[in-house]
Amino acid sequence: MVVGVDKVEHSAGEHVVQADLAEESQVEAMYEQVVRKYGRLDVIYNNLGLMDRDDHSAMDTSLDTWRRVRDANLTSIFLSCKHGIRHLLNTDPAGGSVINAASFLANIGAATAQMAYAAAKAGVVQLTRDLGVHLARSGVRVNAVLFGPIDTPSQRAVFERNPGALEKRLVHWPMGRFGSLEEAAGTLAFLASDDSGFITAAALPLDGGITEAFTVPQ
Repeated sequence: MVVGVDKVEHSAGEHVVQADLAEESQVEAMYEQVVRKYGRLDVIYNNLGLMDRDDHSAMDTSLDTWRRVRDANLTSIFLSCKHGIRHLLNTDPAGGSVINAASFLANIGAATAQMAYAAAKAGVVQLTRDLGVHLARSGVRVNAVLFGPIDTPSQRAVFERNPGALEKRLVHWPMGRFGSLEEAAGTLAFLASDDSGFITAAALPLDGGITEAFTVPQ
């Protein structure tokens, strides 16, 4: 059973819950509701993220924007881990998989990147490492996925706001394309499954080689 959670009304998942994941009381109540209804929890996928148009250099980003981006990208995952992992530990047998959505921007310095977003995603990676090590003998695994450009309407919209931006970026992407939703889903399914049972506290790149490329093919 897949339970989808979003701040707005939605239809993702076999069972849907509406909650603001940056509000602690709502996160705690959401997990209580899910476990009460289904009896157990096995996998947590924290996919909340926000790219804000007002997020630029740290030198000209407002504190309100910084806090908004931080809360959406990092605080939400902290709260989900805080209130969700205890249910994984209370299953019989205890254990499960936590997968946190991060970004390849957490691993590089990018002159054009949104700095609040990149800093928040770097925080997600460190939180993942710490929890993964802390819980390593409990049966609960915690990993992050460093997403590169995945072919979604919202991702394409980022480039469509700036004509010609996508063509310029594609030159620097070793594979020269977006990743597909099917490729992303396969990676997540692997981390959720027992096939990745010896992987924890890891940050897995899903970026088509972007962060490993110094030179690019012409």
